[in-house]
Amino acid sequence: MHDSLSPELKSFLLPLDFFYGSKEILKPKIEPLTSEHLPEKERTLLDHDRDMTSTLMKHHNSELYIEVLECVSNDNYLLRMVVLKSKENKKPVEFGAIGIDLNQFDSDIRNEIEEGVKPLGGLLEQYSVSYKSGPRAFFKIICDKLIASLLQVPEGVNLYGRCNELTNNEGFTLADIVEILPV
Repeated sequence: MHDSLSPELKSFLLPLDFFYGSKEILKPKIEPLTSEHLPEKERTLLDHDRDMTSTLMKHHNSELYIEVLECVSNDNYLLRMVVLKSKENKKPVEFGAIGIDLNQFDSDIRNEIEEGVKPLGGLLEQYSVSYKSGPRAFFKIICDKLIASLLQVPEGVNLYGRCNELTNNEGFTLADIVEILPV
């Protein structure tokens, strides 16, 4: 996203970068952080080896649903930009960009993933898919106009996020995810 980011972090941010590139808008400033440098609340929500859906459901005491903003797919891979929202009050609880390897899923869950109604974490639980969640990077992002409007926060505030990878028991990547929390 910026020349100052390491090649590794740039690769982790590819799902987000894809959608900014497709919109041809200036990308927000991102600063890499260690988990120790995250604010306490954000560290609790981001620095763990669970999926974000269940973590955010517990934190907000609400079921979640996704609003798919954009989706691009071929036969094997799906990229989508989403906002996770609370069913309780319809407020956004996360903005995300995700790349999903559809070949890693059976047809029933694959069909639901492609429908784009339920969060991936909820589907993994519903279908008893065994996986590992591994945060690969944490960051601070200066909220731009796009993210501000989606998360209903002021433009220019610092938000925090993570790049996460979900893998199956054989170590194959199920999904690469960029997750950003509102303030």
